[in-house]
Amino acid sequence: MKLHHALTFAALACAGVGASAATTTDWGSLGPTADVAYVTYHAPGAIDDVYSFNLTSVSDVDAYGEEFEARSVSMPDATFTLFSGTFGSADATMVGTPFTFDNTATEHVYSSLATGDYYFEITGTAEKQGAAYDFEASANTPGGGASDAPEPASAALMLAGLGMVGFLSARRRRD
Repeated sequence: MKLHHALTFAALACAGVGASAATTTDWGSLGPTADVAYVTYHAPGAIDDVYSFNLTSVSDVDAYGEEFEARSVSMPDATFTLFSGTFGSADATMVGTPFTFDNTATEHVYSSLATGDYYFEITGTAEKQGAAYDFEASANTPGGGASDAPEPASAALMLAGLGMVGFLSARRRRD
């Protein structure tokens, strides 16, 4: 599946043409390992890229975008917007508000999203000689922080370490 993503992004990078219609990429089930898009446009024009995905459980979705600027490339009005539903469907609805991103990274967490289909839409205009941006998203269980109870393997390792410390200190007292 990751090879498919890499080939899709390579094709986008080699296309070298500003998109007049939406370019869509299906990320499948979004999980804790981020799905990533590194996209370069080699000519000026409108940009409309769609990254569709689904959530198999209630999740917090972390989205990150960064546009790169240089003398010959820029995408000053870049935004990412999250929608619930299927791209192109009349019943797709915007989740929250669009976020503008520029050559400073922008990150936003969408909390406790229900299971179902979603998509991010990246829009903007490639100016001068083109544009480039990075965009990534991942999904985690709501709250996403460490649990209060240690994992069984961690607890066993901690107990083994305490046992070893106790054994060594008892041995030193005997000597």
